[in-house]
Amino acid sequence: MGALLEIENVSLQFGGVKALSDVSYQIEKGEIFSLIGPNGAGKTSMLNCISGLYRPTNGSIRFKGQEILNMKPFKRTTLGIARAFQNIALFEHMSVLDNLKLGRHTLMNSGAISGGLYFGKASKEEIEHRRAVEEVIDFLELQEIRHTPVGTLPYGLQKRVEVGRALALEPELILLDEPMAGMNNAEKEVMAQFIIDMHEIKRMTVVLIEHDLGVVMNLSNHIAVLDFGKLIGFGTPKEVQNNPEVIKAYIGEKEVG
Repeated sequence: MGALLEIENVSLQFGGVKALSDVSYQIEKGEIFSLIGPNGAGKTSMLNCISGLYRPTNGSIRFKGQEILNMKPFKRTTLGIARAFQNIALFEHMSVLDNLKLGRHTLMNSGAISGGLYFGKASKEEIEHRRAVEEVIDFLELQEIRHTPVGTLPYGLQKRVEVGRALALEPELILLDEPMAGMNNAEKEVMAQFIIDMHEIKRMTVVLIEHDLGVVMNLSNHIAVLDFGKLIGFGTPKEVQNNPEVIKAYIGEKEVG
């Protein structure tokens, strides 16, 4: 389908520490793409560069052919990039519904969602935001807990709401940083199906960081492998599994499914 996101010679340095070193790869439109590697390999740093939280020391990041390095994070969001974080960052005392509505704030032009009276353009915008939020609630099967404070929910459901907040932005590219971390096998299966549905039903391009290699190999179209900030492998799951450098640095002799 062609490249949606192009990473070219990206390096990131904090003082004398190189988090990323001359990393290049591209992500095709409509695929599930995984970033894997040992802890500290630079995976989250890469997502931070794509989403705008970090600015690379050098290199280029292009979304749909457009350079985005000088864009603020909210501008990248309006272009169609959304991010769910590894560490849950929800408003615990607010309901699921209100957390999802807040996820839409960067797309709003006429004022805050809910509260007050709306006329003309603002009223139409409010209706559109509510439609998008309701679609996320239905998609992630959150109907029964929509008014529940998220801080009272089990961990697995909180992770689902965290992903939902990114989905509420209706992105073309969604970045998922360990969405299954801390989940049991049943919860992982549910989240994996949601990721497949994002890809197949919503036609989103998904970038996934995940340590469960069985999940990665089953879901991914392509995989990039980082180690100490360097790209040591790239390709299909089969190609990555058979890459000697990847096996030595990360996979080892363990069974990956």
